[in-house]
Amino acid sequence: MKESPVISIKEKHLPGYPGRGSGPLVNWEWKPGESWVILGDNGSGKTHFSELLATEMDGSVEKVSFEELEELLEEQIRLDDSEAMGKIDTGTPLYRYLGLESPDELPENAPPMPRGLEKLMEMGLRVLSTGEIRKTLIYKAMLRRPQLLILDEPFDGLDRASVLQLQEMLNQIIKEGWPLLMILNRKSEILDMHSHIGVFRDFSLIFKGCRSEWEEFETRDAASGERNNSPIPPAPAGASRSNEALLVEIRNTTVRYGEKTILDGINWEVKKGEHWKITGPNGAGKSTLLNLITGDQPQAYANDISLFGRKKGSGESIWEIKEKLGIISPALQLSYRVSLTARMCIISGLYDSIGVYKNIHPREKALADSWLRRIGMFEKAESPFGRLSYGEQRLLLIARGLIKHPPLLILDEPCQGLDDRNREQVLELLGNFAGESESTLLYVTHHEEDRIPHIDRHLQFCPGNEKESSFTLTADGVPLQG
Repeated sequence: MKESPVISIKEKHLPGYPGRGSGPLVNWEWKPGESWVILGDNGSGKTHFSELLATEMDGSVEKVSFEELEELLEEQIRLDDSEAMGKIDTGTPLYRYLGLESPDELPENAPPMPRGLEKLMEMGLRVLSTGEIRKTLIYKAMLRRPQLLILDEPFDGLDRASVLQLQEMLNQIIKEGWPLLMILNRKSEILDMHSHIGVFRDFSLIFKGCRSEWEEFETRDAASGERNNSPIPPAPAGASRSNEALLVEIRNTTVRYGEKTILDGINWEVKKGEHWKITGPNGAGKSTLLNLITGDQPQAYANDISLFGRKKGSGESIWEIKEKLGIISPALQLSYRVSLTARMCIISGLYDSIGVYKNIHPREKALADSWLRRIGMFEKAESPFGRLSYGEQRLLLIARGLIKHPPLLILDEPCQGLDDRNREQVLELLGNFAGESESTLLYVTHHEEDRIPHIDRHLQFCPGNEKESSFTLTADGVPLQG
């Protein structure tokens, strides 16, 4: 007797088609014993396909994606009770969010816990890193044991050790027969247990088949890619400059939340023209360090920190700092929730604002259009920012951060959410920017392969050793004194 398919999609349109009409029809079938992963360029319709599956599935569905992460963080902001408490509200304890009675009790037959979560069970969600929150969302979905589990970019924001452990867990649950659908940008993250692959482009399912057939398809398709080698658009007239040789100076700085120490006595300085890569495990303090610079970390003013030759808390305004900074980060993308076009998103970088609240000059429009062409999105200049895919939004925010050629450019996981082709072009763009502009780059990444040319200094966090330094500093591989 022939087994019924797990899911069958026949002559269906994807929701959210950006063009006229309803878009191409999709036909797809998931047969018992198959394990599927969906690939595609940014804006190709991958996430919309997962939304279609969730509505067509006859049974419980759990999905983990950027949107779920965003909703969780927005909820924690709404529940913030810091003012009434007279201290920083760190948010809902992790174990309570998971629905557990206590921090050290798991339900019977619970799946293995992702790496590091067991040490965070009493921590509030608001002080966890993006990677830690992503692991929490995945584990909560697994605890519910749905009939279909959809993971949209599950490895984004995770350190290498966490990726390897999660890959092992997911391979095991596929082996045990869990219906798990994954959506990926990085082809290198396809699991060993994935037997079938689907590829979307322009809201069309252009390939569906077994792994060996996909490898043949991929070889042919890779040859058709084009690279954008156009020049970097110039800095706007009157762009902010810094004459200081020392841009950042952090002295014996510590950040704590209750009993958890995030940074412990760090000393670090950034000189003009020195480009730094910053690495370390989830929760090691990378984003906290950057937030001390941007002013988004409230404990910055309780420490000895100077920016552009001026001590924090000495009377400077937040706008005096912002005009010298360009920022690209997951946190910015989470907070960038305004109604405006792709072009206006880039222009907002000239004003250091989320949104644009004044009439723009034709020169600003022309400059933004130059950046839209450079990132390959000119045809979407008038598209609403909120209707674009996560990866397309990330490309726009990268251009927003670069448009004014800031003295200090902060890149917190800039390639998160980008497909392979866009990631390669962005890394090349940032390398050219580091070599040709007057900006100094601070670059956080979990991916050793995502190298940016001209970045030759490295701050590496090594937490877990309380007796020795929790970080190391190197230049061209040679240790520096921290």
